[in-house]
Amino acid sequence: MAIKNTFMRNFYIISILVACTLLPLAGTSQHYPHYTMFMFNKLIYNPAYAGSKNLTTVNAFGRKQWAGFEGAPNSVNVSIHGMVGSYMKPFRKVALGLSLNAEKIGVTKSTNIMTYYAYKIKTGKNSVLSLGLQAGVAIYNIDYNALNPYQQNDPELMSNVNNAPLPNFGAGAYYTGKNYYASFAIPNLLQNSYNNKSENPNVLQSKQIRTYFLSGGYVIPVSRTIKIEPQVLARYAANSTYSLPFNADMNMSVFFYERYMIGATYRTDKSLEGMVYVQLTTNLYMGYSYDYTMSALRGYNKGTHELTVGYDFLRDRNKYINPRFIKLF
Repeated sequence: MAIKNTFMRNFYIISILVACTLLPLAGTSQHYPHYTMFMFNKLIYNPAYAGSKNLTTVNAFGRKQWAGFEGAPNSVNVSIHGMVGSYMKPFRKVALGLSLNAEKIGVTKSTNIMTYYAYKIKTGKNSVLSLGLQAGVAIYNIDYNALNPYQQNDPELMSNVNNAPLPNFGAGAYYTGKNYYASFAIPNLLQNSYNNKSENPNVLQSKQIRTYFLSGGYVIPVSRTIKIEPQVLARYAANSTYSLPFNADMNMSVFFYERYMIGATYRTDKSLEGMVYVQLTTNLYMGYSYDYTMSALRGYNKGTHELTVGYDFLRDRNKYINPRFIKLF
């Protein structure tokens, strides 16, 4: 008899490992993270991506932004997601996921712990619509004592934030066809105040900003062994009093034998990114990216480095005798 809920067993095991390994880092992330290799980390932007590989997968990302620049962002992301139910079924509808993102920027630290649920609807022979929900909490910290301000008694720098819980939830949709995908999500619907417990009435009540993500890509076969995929990730963030400039990553990736990838990205905030990605074995894959800043910060940092490692749990290798190694979308 086929073993049901294979994902659930792996989910519990990895969840415990993630918690035991990374919870000591609690308090090390900014509100909403950004990763150059977004095409391999879609879960962090859209809960509907959960289970998209039709197996259980674990990913770890590390990002060191603007190396050599004091107080620059550093982040770590670990996630697990996959389908629920027997792997023998040709189509499974429900997927679950879990992620932890830890980031430090200057004197701010936080950790986001998020859970994911996705429900998939087969809309055609090669098309699937996935609808997703996510819910979790960020533990946020600000240590103004670490600053050396010119104005020592500035009231806005006299109220630290210590382990403030910021619950949040979001939703998204992820649609795939034979050679393309389209994605839209609002992963943080709530706009919590970072320092709403401050006893100082003169402190500005800063809030989280709701972020909207829109992305898509199209795979173009060049030959039996080469495929190219242009794709874009666009983001817009705004609340009732403030909005950030529209920002987008425009990427072009080339895949060889669906095991090797090289890519380049132009980000509209004036940076260029290059990346490589390799499927080392049927289960294991690794990627690296480097960001080159073209803004005024160029002379003050040594670029941004990002590394990812992933592992897929294959229950029945016979089922994957001719596997698609790198999932193009």
